[in-house]
Amino acid sequence: MQNHKLEFFNKFAEDLDSYPAHKNLGRVIKETNIKKGSCICDVGTGTGVLIPYILKKLGEKGRVIAIDYSPAMIDKAKTKHYLKNVEFLVVDIHKTMFPDEYFDYVIANACFPHFEKKNVALKEIHRILKKNGMVVISHPTGRDFVNKIHHNTGGYIKKDIVPEGITLANLLKKHCFHPEKIIDEPDFYFVSGKKL
Repeated sequence: MQNHKLEFFNKFAEDLDSYPAHKNLGRVIKETNIKKGSCICDVGTGTGVLIPYILKKLGEKGRVIAIDYSPAMIDKAKTKHYLKNVEFLVVDIHKTMFPDEYFDYVIANACFPHFEKKNVALKEIHRILKKNGMVVISHPTGRDFVNKIHHNTGGYIKKDIVPEGITLANLLKKHCFHPEKIIDEPDFYFVSGKKL
């Protein structure tokens, strides 16, 4: 299934930027409360839609490593010519090559339901985060909207469901994160946790 899903996202890369930027992308970063100069991993970056919002808060001394397991998504993102403190890499969050305790923040925007093995991915996120580092899992369109889209699209993403905020917070606890914020509104979903 993993290969079929990858094929789906490679094809989707061409169309992704034709959708208007969602109004709540800025709110994702506002709720994250990024500190200037931080090192951030943008997981499932797609074509890099969140990066302009990250950079506004990050400053020139910070660094963004934007990863996606879809080569087509990364190729598309690279054409946008972001600043030198942004690096795009084809990487699967289930197993990365980053050192232990490398990032201040790991942001998984609009991608968590697509993780094939969520426990494995969260274990890896915990490993690459610094102590007191923050994981953020967000969906700027809200949980119900995402789940309906995935169900109606069918195929290999039909069962890629966003859990209730409290359910995800409890899952974070099992992976040694302390839940910080749980926002599960009709049009905005945001769950964050601090690495213990």
